[in-house]
Amino acid sequence: MIQNFNLKKCYKYLIFDFDGTINNTAPGIEATFKATLDQFGVDYTNVDFTKHIGPPLKHSFDIFVGQDKCQQAIDVFRKIFEETDALKNSKLYTGIPQLLAKLQQRGYKLAIATSKHEPFAIESLEYLNISQHFDVVYGQTESRGYKNEILRQLIADHGWKKSDCLMIGDTCYDVDGAKANQIDVLAVSYGFEDRALLVSHSPNAIVDSVGEIATLLCGEAL
Repeated sequence: MIQNFNLKKCYKYLIFDFDGTINNTAPGIEATFKATLDQFGVDYTNVDFTKHIGPPLKHSFDIFVGQDKCQQAIDVFRKIFEETDALKNSKLYTGIPQLLAKLQQRGYKLAIATSKHEPFAIESLEYLNISQHFDVVYGQTESRGYKNEILRQLIADHGWKKSDCLMIGDTCYDVDGAKANQIDVLAVSYGFEDRALLVSHSPNAIVDSVGEIATLLCGEAL
């Protein structure tokens, strides 16, 4: 169901989150978290790993292993993720290739803003054969990790007018990051966040499927 609270009719730049919005990465990320925590002797029996898909790794490992071992755990996570080809243990949400093509045909410029390590994000887009749809890909680096930081640098580096930008994402980090940068945000409920929680963070609109993104932004279904 589409809920349009106060979304405008015209945008130039659509900034997509990655995990949980374009790609269901849960299996690969969960397996990598578990393998990493095994090395640190952390009991994850009652952990809901979907809550750790969205925020930067520093946020998660501060909780799991503490600040002193956080960077070490991040390095281990990235090594395991790469060695196991975890990015291949994921799949695009139904309709994403068609959506991206339709949005481009309508003249939108598409970008990625993700808390995923930037080299992994670029590699994932190429593996999934959708990199050609995106003009810009910004991910986590040593100087930026949280969504508000990534969005701030993306917009500033390209001189985009904030009123021309729309963030599209599945977590409260996406909603809050967009609002911190004074840009509109479209929340999607098919990812890793509870719909009611997303609504409580006051996005400009919320949809329940990839097809509804097309309906809302293109005026027609996929």
